[in-house]
Amino acid sequence: MGRTGIVLIIIIAVIIIALLLTVLFIPIMSLFNSVSDQPYQADEKNLLVGRLTVGIDDNGAVGEVMTEFVNESRKTLPARIYHQKQHPVTSISKNEEVLIIEVLNGVAYVIPYQSKF
Repeated sequence: MGRTGIVLIIIIAVIIIALLLTVLFIPIMSLFNSVSDQPYQADEKNLLVGRLTVGIDDNGAVGEVMTEFVNESRKTLPARIYHQKQHPVTSISKNEEVLIIEVLNGVAYVIPYQSKF
């Protein structure tokens, strides 16, 4: 058995040890993930309510609405006033809280919203 044989045995031993450690660590990592992962519980209010960062007029102007999610990430969308038959809205000011009625082609259609909290 020459030098090549010893190197080959060392390489095979390292591969076997790596495979054994992998098999050992899979259940340990699974247990760790099940203990450490927090389920994402999105509050429905946070998904539907936003704040205008740019005000909107009824003359077809596009504003911008920003929503914040539970994990503190933010998303902004272009916004327009949602036209409703009852209580028509002509403008919504900047920083006003709005309810997102629908999103069509990337544009959020909103109405003013007053939180009960």
